Amino acid sequence: MERTIRDVVVAALIVVLPAGSSAQSNSAGQIAVGENVLVSTAADDRPLVEPQLVVNPKDSKHLLATAMTVDSSTITNSNCAAFVSFDGGRTWARHNFGLPECADPWLVLRHDGTALFAGLSMARGNEMQLARSANGGRTWASVPLDIGRGHDHATMIVDTTTGPHAGSIYLVSNGSRRDGSGRPSGSIFVTRSADGGKTFTPPVHVVPSNLNFNVLTPGVLSNGTLVVPYTDFQSNISDFKSRAGELERKRTWVVTSPDGGQTFSYPLFVSEACGLGFGSLAVDMSTRPRGDRLYFVCNNRELNGILVHASDSGGEKWSQPVRADSAAGEVVFRRPPALAVNGDGVLGVTWVERRKEGVRQCQNLFFTASLDGGKTFLPEVRVSSAGSCPATARNGRVATRWPEGGDYSGLAAAPDGTFHVVWADSRDGIYRLWTAPVTIKATTGGKR
Repeated sequence: MERTIRDVVVAALIVVLPAGSSAQSNSAGQIAVGENVLVSTAADDRPLVEPQLVVNPKDSKHLLATAMTVDSSTITNSNCAAFVSFDGGRTWARHNFGLPECADPWLVLRHDGTALFAGLSMARGNEMQLARSANGGRTWASVPLDIGRGHDHATMIVDTTTGPHAGSIYLVSNGSRRDGSGRPSGSIFVTRSADGGKTFTPPVHVVPSNLNFNVLTPGVLSNGTLVVPYTDFQSNISDFKSRAGELERKRTWVVTSPDGGQTFSYPLFVSEACGLGFGSLAVDMSTRPRGDRLYFVCNNRELNGILVHASDSGGEKWSQPVRADSAAGEVVFRRPPALAVNGDGVLGVTWVERRKEGVRQCQNLFFTASLDGGKTFLPEVRVSSAGSCPATARNGRVATRWPEGGDYSGLAAAPDGTFHVVWADSRDGIYRLWTAPVTIKATTGGKR
């Protein structure tokens, strides 16, 4: 099928903005969005939501995605699936994991083609199970690795550096532990595999406070330091499901580990501008030898905007938030944000934006980029070529539970600089997975 490209040429003026304001880029750039491609098949009878995407660090054509498949009437009878492409996202093959009441699916992919899947079985007390593929997701081992119960929002990251733990896979989640008197507390659960997911180190439980918090997507600095972000939101840890004790301002922090996840720093403050939800972290190593740049993205519900923070000090100090979206139009919500950095240091950000269309509320996926280290952003471009209106009979209760298509969506940068996005889209009346490539070319200025 012939690929069609929509080129959007954007130019902007230099402006001075207060913290948290919308930002326009001070250099001209070109954002090209490729053809929307259906990842899942048109025969799917269950909605697919909460996708995540990774790219082989050495092969721009090798993409791997995952998502939940959910019963539209019960939203509990779920499964998880993986989708692999070896041609840059033009065609995909599917694998169903068969994990009972599967939730929070996540993937990593090493340069040697080793892939690891993590999912929670809600039917087994949020038991975390891992599946391994030695051939990049073509086939998966039939016997999963059991990591134990009591997890939430599991994520993983591969150490792609040349540091002491190069190639290691870190697995982090919201865990739980008991102190010496038997009292339970929430923890940041961290374990590491040095052999491609065959075995893992004994877990480390980091208890940063007595608050409820969400652990978010980690990153690894070029010297091998692990950076784990989290957002606290509630003071009453014994009443998680209610809103009792909810903090007036949610706060985001990071903890760092220089020794492979064995010991961690004290919490380093990032921001209190973020709302409750799942933000994301990314590392820009193109700034060496001056030092890596960390980015954190989140959504602010009061502003209804997407905020980006940056750190050039390994998480010790963070910039004031810069708004990545243009704040234009009558928008119902913007969420969930995702970000990635390519090898040229270009920062890409995506989000789902819902607007009112008469009596309906429909949404699209948007993309923007920063060419100057997150100080300013190009005007956003719509990635989805058709509107998604989730409130349908085929989506059922799934549209209420995941109105934006999931608590997160897929964005990854390939070695050739291309950004790939995967999102849940209901343009055909049911949530399916769609993908598109996005490329950015700086026409003036260039790398910072």
